[in-house]
Amino acid sequence: MSKPDQPPIDDKDAASVSYEISAINPTYTLTPDASGRLSAIVGDKSMAKDASGGFDITWDTATARLREIRFSAKRGVDEVDFSLKTDRQIDLKKVPFLLGAIKIPKGTYQSVKVYARAEGDKNNPVVKLKGKLTWAGKKIPMEILLSGKIELKANGKDVVVTDTKIDWKGSLKISMDLILNKLQIGDFTGSFTEGKLTINVNVNSKLHDKVVNSLENSMSVEHSHN
Repeated sequence: MSKPDQPPIDDKDAASVSYEISAINPTYTLTPDASGRLSAIVGDKSMAKDASGGFDITWDTATARLREIRFSAKRGVDEVDFSLKTDRQIDLKKVPFLLGAIKIPKGTYQSVKVYARAEGDKNNPVVKLKGKLTWAGKKIPMEILLSGKIELKANGKDVVVTDTKIDWKGSLKISMDLILNKLQIGDFTGSFTEGKLTINVNVNSKLHDKVVNSLENSMSVEHSHN
């Protein structure tokens, strides 16, 4: 599809795109390699010996600290960005969860990309996951806390805005099982107190590229309207 000539952007003549997010694949399997580190934290070497198939983890709650949603695309010969900057906790288990709205002026948008940026620290984690790890018939309470900056990207189809009275919807889907599927020995620290396992992951450390790669295909987007 060619890139048509387009009139100048008029921010006052814009449609509203409401973004929502849904988490899929809530069950995650910890790899045998990461299980070796896990056994050291728990203090039970038998966990590493029994880890050939990994351990299943099911998340009961999952939250993230959203800082920005950004719509990026080609409009004619121009590259444009429209964004919503915020600071809110989103519930990844609520299907769907409304993130917020972005105003997009009339026009034809190609090479569409949507970014979701989450950011946090140890006191206010970027992602907090709570659930249970199943091992040897036992269900161990587990919490994973991620600190640092995470930016997810989704490639979308062309968006053509001709009537600004029409409300658009942007549906994002994030695959939970891809978030931590590349963690290995040394990638995380943790503690095991009173039967509860707590894992801490700093994604701004040397782990950053690994996390970015694992998140590369974890989010998708679809734009639609009535």
